[in-house]
Amino acid sequence: MRIYRNLEEVPEARRIVAIGTFDGVHIGHQKIIRDAVAAARGMEGARSMVMTFNPHPLAVIAPERCPPILTPLNVKADLIQEMGVNELLIVPFTEEFSRLSPAAFCDILFSEDLGAVQVTVGQNFRFGHNAEGDVGFLKEYGRRTGMKVIAEPLVTAGGKPISSTRIRNLLLAGDLVAVREILSRPPSTHGKVVHGDKRGRTLGVRTANIEAYVGCIFPGRGVYLADLYVGDQPYACLVNVGHNPTFCSIEEEAAGQKMRIEAHILDFERSLYGIEVRVDFLERLRDEMKFDSPEDLVEQINKDIAAARKYEAFAVRQEARNMHRMKD
Repeated sequence: MRIYRNLEEVPEARRIVAIGTFDGVHIGHQKIIRDAVAAARGMEGARSMVMTFNPHPLAVIAPERCPPILTPLNVKADLIQEMGVNELLIVPFTEEFSRLSPAAFCDILFSEDLGAVQVTVGQNFRFGHNAEGDVGFLKEYGRRTGMKVIAEPLVTAGGKPISSTRIRNLLLAGDLVAVREILSRPPSTHGKVVHGDKRGRTLGVRTANIEAYVGCIFPGRGVYLADLYVGDQPYACLVNVGHNPTFCSIEEEAAGQKMRIEAHILDFERSLYGIEVRVDFLERLRDEMKFDSPEDLVEQINKDIAAARKYEAFAVRQEARNMHRMKD
């Protein structure tokens, strides 16, 4: 997949273009993108392109209302590439771009340079200054210029429309089952392993402290079964999201102490400091709890580890690792 970071980089060609912010790349977004890919494959000489925006438009238009993002740009690009898209155009969303009228946006979209012969969007797609442009405007413009516009109906799950906002709310509530259904993959967060308080060593349970990418969302407080990816290699782990209430005072928590992501990787001794990792959240095990003593905390962690080892996906992976060790 070729990636362009502004319109000037795009060579002339015939294109089927899917347009959207696509934060989360959920099953509704996937439908829009896959249909564009299929249309391009059915048209001789045409390329499929996804046009998206960076940063999130609200970060420029109304920063105070900009939500935490579900997928960092590099992750979004990888997910789009997996769907067989030929080209990705990442349009810099600047104040100047935000002031374009709907007609000016369409002039760019249907220009000879971009070469769009068909545009695919969601039926609630809005564009142009103050979001004045809608699907009706886009279709009328397309009729006048001979360009085809496809407006995909909203995809639902559980009888409700899918949206990135709904995913964020479910994620904060810890409803990983619903989120996984909507995303068609486990929800994940991305970040770097950094130094923490090093309590895990003294407790006999080493943890990797993960500093999530700025502006990214992750599940609400609790203990989760998860996969931690180092490159393409997954490692089964337990993840605590929260404030460490056993060691954090009420005053510190009330003062808005930063949420922490701490992962205990099963059967793993390597140092990961400074390494970029991905955490796929699989199941919510329990609430985050305050314990009367560090010993009580360790006892509960050992129970959590025992529960994790019974999780089917972990058990299968553990058996595979053991077989690999036997061959070595």
